[in-house]
Amino acid sequence: MNRPLRSPSPILAICAAAFMTAASGQSARAQVSTNIEALPEAPPAKKNAASPSTQALHPRHTSSSAAQPDAKSQTKQAPIPAQPHATASQRVGAPPDVPPHPPAPVVIPPPAVAVATHPPVPAAPVTAVATAKNTLTMHPDGLQLTFDPDSADLNPDTLSKLKDIGAEYARNPGLRLTLLAYANGNPDDLSTPRRVALARALAVRSVLINAGVATTRIYPRAIGLPPSSDQAPRDRLDISAQGAVPANANQAQFGVAPQTSTPAPKAAP
Repeated sequence: MNRPLRSPSPILAICAAAFMTAASGQSARAQVSTNIEALPEAPPAKKNAASPSTQALHPRHTSSSAAQPDAKSQTKQAPIPAQPHATASQRVGAPPDVPPHPPAPVVIPPPAVAVATHPPVPAAPVTAVATAKNTLTMHPDGLQLTFDPDSADLNPDTLSKLKDIGAEYARNPGLRLTLLAYANGNPDDLSTPRRVALARALAVRSVLINAGVATTRIYPRAIGLPPSSDQAPRDRLDISAQGAVPANANQAQFGVAPQTSTPAPKAAP
């Protein structure tokens, strides 16, 4: 009677698979080939340190000077004597020589090319108007000049007086003249009274310049409409003279106080 074939056991199957894997690995190793010439060269080997036997054959010789202290260090150094202090004249030295005469002043030569100087432009002459109504009032610090409304004209008498006053100011170069010009007008239109005041200031300025007063000493100011609290005439020009006035010889010596005579002493009886 025939028996049916049994399947192999799992253990035998695992052993057979392991044997076949080992056999295939040996055949794969047998096929690997190496080329020794293609490998990089190894670095040179380092020299070995001297062996103890070599060190024993060649011992180091230490100098005897290191073991023995220096003879100079054993001897004490002699103290350095103190140096004497130098006097002030020895430290600074001899004083410089003083020149017998002061140096000559430096003389600046004149320019080689003559520079043309331009004289100041003369002011335009002022023409008198016979119908103009002016009033000229003197006060300690200057004068006050009135005009017609909306006009800067001067009558012949006022123009002649202004020329004489300008000649007097020209003889006192220390004075500075300030011209304050006013003009009446509408408070809603401040430009019109200011233009009228400027025309009055320029007219009086021209008279003073033609009389010999330098332009650098005259300062015109067109104020225009005067303030409401001003009680002076509203159409006017004020000249304010400020500065130093040369004094007379007796005032420069004795002051401005009046001189008093000293009574002569009475004779003894």
